[in-house]
Amino acid sequence: MLKTSRPRFMVHQRSHSTSSVSEKGASFSTPQANRKNKVNGSRRMSDSNNVAYSQSSKKVFEGNIEKWEPNVYEKELLRRTWSDEFDNLYELGSAIYCYIFDHNPNCKQLFPFISKYQGDEWKESKEFRSQALKFVQTLAQVVKNIYHMERTESFLYMVGQKHCKFADRGFKHEYWDIFQDAMEFALEHRLSIMTDLDENQKKDAVTVWRTLALYTTVHMRNGFIDGLKGVNRFPPLV
Repeated sequence: MLKTSRPRFMVHQRSHSTSSVSEKGASFSTPQANRKNKVNGSRRMSDSNNVAYSQSSKKVFEGNIEKWEPNVYEKELLRRTWSDEFDNLYELGSAIYCYIFDHNPNCKQLFPFISKYQGDEWKESKEFRSQALKFVQTLAQVVKNIYHMERTESFLYMVGQKHCKFADRGFKHEYWDIFQDAMEFALEHRLSIMTDLDENQKKDAVTVWRTLALYTTVHMRNGFIDGLKGVNRFPPLV
């Protein structure tokens, strides 16, 4: 199960400005959206008011995140820094959920199986393993289609729609924000320990992955909010 985010999240078009990145001849196309929420008093990595990247990273142009299209360099970074190996997928999924539960323990109520275990024993349970893998498989599908971005919007939207069935457990739209933070945190840690990228490439990869996390949660949020209203922008073909 994924999580939701705030209703006032805006994805309207904004002014554009471009800048080069570390690799010769490369440039970024990553847009940012206005994110004002904070987690534990610290700056959100996707808060454009403070620039969404680490201070040593270069700023990218701001645009409509819903229509984001990574350029060739960004797609190559995503491809190079993703792995479909089981251990890598589970480690990433586990890190994402542990971050969520640590920063918003109320999210645990969305997963009834946790109450069956004492203390942190749920971390070793088959239910948690299955849940952790479900989410990273969603990310894997997005990465698989980075050269066909037209397929990702409807896919992520429908994932968000499916989460309407968890509203009676307390699933709130605000949870999308903590999910985005968790993805950014886990992915940045994963990138920091990679040995086949130089430091500039790592910084660039962090920028792209943060934007992809934002893109992902925006479309899932849209699907969830529309689903609660009984609206479906992508009805199945009949």
